[in-house]
Amino acid sequence: MFQALLIAATLTQTAGSAYNPTGPRIEFTMTNGKSFVIATDPKHSPKTVEHILTLVKRGFYDGQRVHRVEWWVTQWGAPASKNEPMDIKGKDGKLEQNPHVGDGGSGKDIPVFEAADDVDYVRGMVGIASTGFQVPGDSQLFVLKKDAFRLYKSYAVVGKVIAGLDTIGKIQRGDRFKRARVLDSPNGWKPGKRKDSSL
Repeated sequence: MFQALLIAATLTQTAGSAYNPTGPRIEFTMTNGKSFVIATDPKHSPKTVEHILTLVKRGFYDGQRVHRVEWWVTQWGAPASKNEPMDIKGKDGKLEQNPHVGDGGSGKDIPVFEAADDVDYVRGMVGIASTGFQVPGDSQLFVLKKDAFRLYKSYAVVGKVIAGLDTIGKIQRGDRFKRARVLDSPNGWKPGKRKDSSL
């Protein structure tokens, strides 16, 4: 039994390490000049990727702040983070996290939840945060800083960080994005248009 579990775990890790999405790349730049790049995955999540690329091109993420930083995940994409204070005084007069700073999105949810059956939730994977398992989200993105296999097929996959993962590791709650931009659309892929039947 133990040997079978060990083999299964090894196969899972191998599959995860082989995940190399090749969709349009998005560069997020912080106000300190540091940046990271996400390769999107229109093969597994065409509607999800189209939605995020549209928001990036609109400048939706520009000026937003990162509202969640934990040892295993970093999350952003809430418009309230632009102007809402990150912390507020509680009833006891002590500062506590503002519960509203991570609320909301663009106001238009992704129309369908897209499950990626053969993608493992490993370090560097980017997904859509939502209100629950297999629930379509909107604009909030998360990056895994540690493997989280328990999330398998629970949240839609956006892609993978292919540059600047060290930058994400240094991001603090409240750090602000200067801008986000689409760097390219390789292989002729365009939002709303499938290049071939495999997408």
